[in-house]
Amino acid sequence: MKEKRILLIVLILSIALVSAINAHAQRNVTQTHTFVIEKWTTLNLAIEGISIKEIRFFSDTKTTGGPFGINPTRGPYLKFIIYNDSYHEIDYGVAIALFDKKHKLITASSFAHPGDLDPGERYEGTIVFGPVNRRYHETSYFKIALEIY
Repeated sequence: MKEKRILLIVLILSIALVSAINAHAQRNVTQTHTFVIEKWTTLNLAIEGISIKEIRFFSDTKTTGGPFGINPTRGPYLKFIIYNDSYHEIDYGVAIALFDKKHKLITASSFAHPGDLDPGERYEGTIVFGPVNRRYHETSYFKIALEIY
């Protein structure tokens, strides 16, 4: 009888652990899309009310830097628009990787929002592909990830 109780408790804890792991895993979504330059691409990448609905790659270069222009990064870039359609503020990050037709990685970059995105707010972000970008125009497709925390 005691062994059955212990087994039942272990089973319940195992189910709770798997549920917690799955809930944590759902805080990140990814998609793969065809690379199109100089046109808005519809994504509809969403998790818990946070969504990136469109993204646009540009062929010209942009320079970004930290405070006072320290450590500037120069390269081709993309713009995305993110929406918070939830009822609570949330923080997020975006990562993107570009691949050629042979599935070789060309470049990758990421963006972390400074602070929380308020309910009903939208934000237009920019990701610059830094020094490793010489094959940017050979991109065939990209993978994008949206993570909330």
